[in-house]
Amino acid sequence: MDNTKNWLDYLKLKFSIGQQGNDNTSNYAYTDMYTLQIASPTQMSPVFNKGFGNPDLTWETTTNLNVGLEFGLFNNRLNGSIDFYNKNTSNLLFWLSVPESTGARGYYGNMGTIRNTGVELTLSGSPIKTKDYEWYLSANLSHNKSKIVSLPYEKTKVNGGFYESPYWYTEGGDMMNYMTLAFAGLNDKGESLYYYDPALIEEGGQMTTSRPGTLKSKEYVTTNAGEASRYLAGSVLPTVYGGFSTTVRVKWFDITATFDYQIGGKVYDSRYSSLMGPTTSLDGTGAGSNFHKDYIKSWSPDNTSSNIPRWQVGDTNGNQACDRYLTNAGYLNFQSFTIGFTFPKFWKEIEKLRIYCAGENLCFWSARKGLDPRYSFSGNTSVGTYSPMRTVSGGVEVTF
Repeated sequence: MDNTKNWLDYLKLKFSIGQQGNDNTSNYAYTDMYTLQIASPTQMSPVFNKGFGNPDLTWETTTNLNVGLEFGLFNNRLNGSIDFYNKNTSNLLFWLSVPESTGARGYYGNMGTIRNTGVELTLSGSPIKTKDYEWYLSANLSHNKSKIVSLPYEKTKVNGGFYESPYWYTEGGDMMNYMTLAFAGLNDKGESLYYYDPALIEEGGQMTTSRPGTLKSKEYVTTNAGEASRYLAGSVLPTVYGGFSTTVRVKWFDITATFDYQIGGKVYDSRYSSLMGPTTSLDGTGAGSNFHKDYIKSWSPDNTSSNIPRWQVGDTNGNQACDRYLTNAGYLNFQSFTIGFTFPKFWKEIEKLRIYCAGENLCFWSARKGLDPRYSFSGNTSVGTYSPMRTVSGGVEVTF
């Protein structure tokens, strides 16, 4: 490639395809299993253990297709790679329910297909590179899109999809499509209002919550969460996530900083929700609960512009799980830093003498203080997991 020798140093095209299997079901799901129970003082009776066996059961199969490009430009002052992938998973393992009159509650079967497609980009370069001064930058980003290609008819024949808390699954939809009650603001008494779709009211006045509502109107709101509909709130998956770092060297001083980030997506802030509800028990058993400082901003006759429901003991509808607590999942994390000084060579027996200070998990910025969207796509549902520990250390490196 003589015509490009002044700017193109390296170019590589990558392609790969492969398959993996998954069999994460209960043991022996392919065959009938029985448990013996006492039928009478002198007899035993066999009953199905867990469910029917399925002799046609097979692996889930994931086919990965990857195409990529690596390059180096301008005497390798700029390097990078871009990768596109398509991950198709077929023969999904589902638990399929059957009437209990058959003697069991269901069986495992292979039905359905999902697809993940995305792009990953990595760039690194040195805008400044001399004997005494150097500046190095690197960054990467990833974007993923999930799609449900097909689902078993048994799962979709009634509602066109199915709900498994907290997600709604339907063909053509996202794998992580959140479904919950929709907050409609407050009434003139400071009570929480929730939307409901009248088309989902069944005979007898019961509200169907197994499929999402489509109509949102101020004409159809209720203060009773049990009469409200669930609505689709969008995918919780981030739009882009990745990291970036920089290293600066000025003669004998050097500093390196690394960050990771996430843009877009949603997370249900369960911990904030639990701290934003008044005691619902009127007999005093709820005494001693912690509350978030935002409760001071709750609606009151003197603060009617607030969107936080009134703070009233015994109110079981004011703080229901709803899209009010679906929070932006974006964050920026100051992951690590290193500052060092390398002494000029002054003693022939010592090849290198360097002192440094380093730190990890220094600062974390998210939509709400205390919220860590990295915990789980389903939200921070537990206080049993701690955030990464912040550490700062120092040291001396000596090379003889």
